Amino acid sequence: MTTPSPRTVRHGEATARAAAWLGHPVTMAAIGLLIVNDHLLKRLWPGAVTGKLSDFAGMLVAPALLALPFASAIRIAEAAARAVRRPSDPREKPSGEWTAVAAILLTGALFTLVKTTAAGAETATAVWGLFTPPAQVIADPTDLVALPFLAVAWLVRRRVAGGPAAERAARRARTMVVLPAAVFAVTATSPMLPASSAGHVEVHDSAIVVFSGVSGEGGAALATSDQGRSWRTWQGAPSGRPRTAACVPDEPRRCYRVVPGRLKVEESADGGASWSTAWEISPGRQRLLDRHYENPDPQGRPSDPAASVAVTILPVPGGHLVAVANGTDGVVLRDVAGGWHRLGFAGDGRGLSEQAAVPLAGFGEAISGETGVAALAALIVLLVVLWLAGAARRSPAWFAFSGVTLWLGALLIVMSRKDIGDAVSMGIGASLVLLGGAAVLIVTVSSRPLRGVRALVAVPLTFAAVYLPFLGWSGGWLDTYGVAVLLAIALCAVVVALAVRTMRRA
Repeated sequence: MTTPSPRTVRHGEATARAAAWLGHPVTMAAIGLLIVNDHLLKRLWPGAVTGKLSDFAGMLVAPALLALPFASAIRIAEAAARAVRRPSDPREKPSGEWTAVAAILLTGALFTLVKTTAAGAETATAVWGLFTPPAQVIADPTDLVALPFLAVAWLVRRRVAGGPAAERAARRARTMVVLPAAVFAVTATSPMLPASSAGHVEVHDSAIVVFSGVSGEGGAALATSDQGRSWRTWQGAPSGRPRTAACVPDEPRRCYRVVPGRLKVEESADGGASWSTAWEISPGRQRLLDRHYENPDPQGRPSDPAASVAVTILPVPGGHLVAVANGTDGVVLRDVAGGWHRLGFAGDGRGLSEQAAVPLAGFGEAISGETGVAALAALIVLLVVLWLAGAARRSPAWFAFSGVTLWLGALLIVMSRKDIGDAVSMGIGASLVLLGGAAVLIVTVSSRPLRGVRALVAVPLTFAAVYLPFLGWSGGWLDTYGVAVLLAIALCAVVVALAVRTMRRA
């Protein structure tokens, strides 16, 4: 019988203690506080108190969560060392202490970097975005007040340093339940703020000033004196209400006006007697932009629409400039030569540029809902084809129940928005999909032989029939959303007709 080396035992002990650390009642309480605070309390009472609560709890959860993969990595390295017969060093200290220290130090270092530097906050926002819906991590040095809670985390780790093997096994079992909740808790952060919005434009001296928020009442303002090439912060409030029409001071018969509800500017050369389109974005592209700027947090403040709401004119040598506030789409500027330029808000909302303007076409952008509908339609076709092929021959009631369970689970997943309530819906939906799918598979296999299985080709064709028209709409091939809807319906009808014909032949 092979006896494990002391080093192997120590590394196995390190993994057990890391699991027990995560399953300790103090850590579990911090996980619960993170979930409740980030997904409920921050929305009910936003402010410094709820913000700091997340930081305090995070200092207790993050080290325990990091220690587990650290300890597992050490065990893997030890296994590799044994494979090449690397001798053990009897003087080596227990790895459990080192993994705990490394986890705590890494947590403190990363937290300090994120909270004290803009680059750290931007990097954290990008990383968090891989696991959560769009979220914002803000650099705030006052959050460093939470760092002393790392000492509390170390004390908790010391409390689980020993104990009977049975108790450690129970803690590890508890960790299997706590681990998903811990990952969910630490990836939660403040919901993304509503998109920046240009609600008002004015001319002050030789500068064009853009005020944010509805009717320019958001409080922040940006100014440019070089036709939008650079921007600076403007201190002051709007001098009046937004103007939806304005005329050139030196050319009173040349006027510009915005079209309510549209990203569109009209121009008149006869003092307003007649108007023609000077600049516009089509309704189809405007709808795509509205989806892009839509606040992803359904319980947060809604974002303003992308629509032209105010206009101003600045006379300059050789002609005039026109600035139009376009809500969440930023600003459009007319230069002296008559060219129009869309300027979108930079990521930090502190400037505007053509590079930051959202593209008017992007294949697959902002059509997640339509993609879900395509998947649900394809699933219906799959169940119907299996039914007609004889999959429900032995147990039609059980097949119908299993199919409905599978489809309802998929519906819950498609409708989930990833807040705390919909995270529960996502979990329930995934469970229903697994249970219903397994039951459908069992009933189908037990009902062989099947007839007309060639009609199953209608399943991917149905998905493509629904998805491709909306893919073309998002990419700009189809401008009108209604046309994409009609095309999807027509293509689905063709696919269903082909499937029916195939089944009849069978």
